[in-house]
Amino acid sequence: MVKFAYKGQDAGGRSISGTIEANDRRSAIVMLKNRGINATSLAEGGAVEGKKSAFSFSFGASKSKIALNFLQKFLQLHAGGLAIGDAIRIMRLRLKNPQEKLLAETIYKDVCEGKTIAAAMRNFPSIFNENTVCTIEAGEKTGNLVPVIRNLIDFLETKEAIKKKFIAGMAYPATVCMIGFAVMLIFLLFVMPRLQKMLSSLGGDLPAIAKCLVVCSNFALQYWWAIIGGAALIFIGFFAYRGTQKGKYNVDKWSLKIPIGGMVIKENFYCQTANLLATLLGSGINMTEAMTLAEKASENAFFRERFTDSKKMVLDGVSMTQAFEKNAIFPDLGLDLLSVGENTGDLASSFREIFKIYHTALIEHLNMLMTAVTAVAMGLAFSMVTVLALSVITSVLKMTSSMHI
Repeated sequence: MVKFAYKGQDAGGRSISGTIEANDRRSAIVMLKNRGINATSLAEGGAVEGKKSAFSFSFGASKSKIALNFLQKFLQLHAGGLAIGDAIRIMRLRLKNPQEKLLAETIYKDVCEGKTIAAAMRNFPSIFNENTVCTIEAGEKTGNLVPVIRNLIDFLETKEAIKKKFIAGMAYPATVCMIGFAVMLIFLLFVMPRLQKMLSSLGGDLPAIAKCLVVCSNFALQYWWAIIGGAALIFIGFFAYRGTQKGKYNVDKWSLKIPIGGMVIKENFYCQTANLLATLLGSGINMTEAMTLAEKASENAFFRERFTDSKKMVLDGVSMTQAFEKNAIFPDLGLDLLSVGENTGDLASSFREIFKIYHTALIEHLNMLMTAVTAVAMGLAFSMVTVLALSVITSVLKMTSSMHI
């Protein structure tokens, strides 16, 4: 038995509070209703707490890692035979990570109040994205929650591995740029002023390249507040614009034109869409509902608009291959595989093949992107060192010439 503290109103409308023992939260609510008490808050143990906000997860472990850990532990318990509510109840008691524990407690309360686990997860959009929620929602509707979550975990683990690889790949060029910037800063603030002072005492002057660096340095030191303020305004303005419906659409559309990076964004969309549709159709969801859920899960506003148009065409009787071709949802190879799936009546298998193909392409383009960024970073660092070296050498030569005279 578990002890619950409650607050509520009795049949006469008077406020009342106390404790009650029950097997779980739902049983406690039923027992209180039988006593004529309408509970307004209910918490296990001591003081009654309000519902925690998803904003509690602003700091700490990465959101994707929290989601993955939660689903892995839930699958272990639920696949072992425990009901959804019992699995989450055990998780909230055994989890050690404070963020995961809070997540399990909040979801458990919602499930005990009659919500589906997908609906409970939707209250935490920073933890569970729409793609994850839609997949779990499909599993609950069809009764295939275990295989659906197992497939979802495989996808999230693959995504997490790619993310780690990308971060690790970006660490080196970022470090090179930071070191190069630090060296230039030290040179401009400490070395160049002394060279200028020595040349002035000898009646000479700095060479043109060194003068240019000094002018830039003085400008940055004098108007640093304007530079930082301007950068902040651009940053805030960009995100404010992207926060509008039109702004998000335009930014998402422009991002597809970034060299190499645009291909990575496209292939990420192909992978997510193909994997989600394969899971939904494979678990028994009909075509209309599967496309509706996939539409909601699309993160790129530009592609979401195209997907919406494709869904309308399919509902009007157009084949999925023709609809996707018109709106460029997949490239030619993906459309060929989709056509095979429509002809054989096995779309789920076709979408799995599409996912495999573009997952491989995504990895290749990510490697290309990391190589390109590394090359640019090295080139930038080399350029900074070259400019500094030339300015020092020309300054020393001019100083030597002044001393000879």
